[in-house]
Amino acid sequence: MTLWKRLAAAFHGRDTAAPAVLPNSLEWRVDPDTETWWHLPPGGPAGMQEIQACAPDGYDFARLVWQACEVCRLGLIVKIRVTGPWQRHGYGTRMVGFALRERDGHRWTTTPQSEDAQAFFPVITESTGVAFPRQAHLCEHMRAREPRHSQPRRRLDPPPS
Repeated sequence: MTLWKRLAAAFHGRDTAAPAVLPNSLEWRVDPDTETWWHLPPGGPAGMQEIQACAPDGYDFARLVWQACEVCRLGLIVKIRVTGPWQRHGYGTRMVGFALRERDGHRWTTTPQSEDAQAFFPVITESTGVAFPRQAHLCEHMRAREPRHSQPRRRLDPPPS
């Protein structure tokens, strides 16, 4: 109902209650029971992949994009983002843990970092023992032109804290 119609209805004593509207993603509270986790697999052996945590309306409030080459044992954190209300609740740590899984002995780097990331990576280094210097290193396999995601995303159980 338009504002004008609601005003006219109110003037004539009719009910003008606005329809219930679900909150948008920035109004959701941090609630692990309502979030969904997704993995977007790489398009090739050392291609880009993502993990996302999404609010009930589908907004991906936490996202990690990375590459890992099993041949050269290199990993690159391309982008990590956790939106304001969800920061400092362990999402970044869980996503990086997912990327590191089964990649013992890989050498990891990151792209240039935001102020938040500059504070985050020393903490994750201390907890994992994996260094994340800010000088992106890519091997020939990671540079190969491949489709970003050739497979559909798949739903995940949330990574452990």
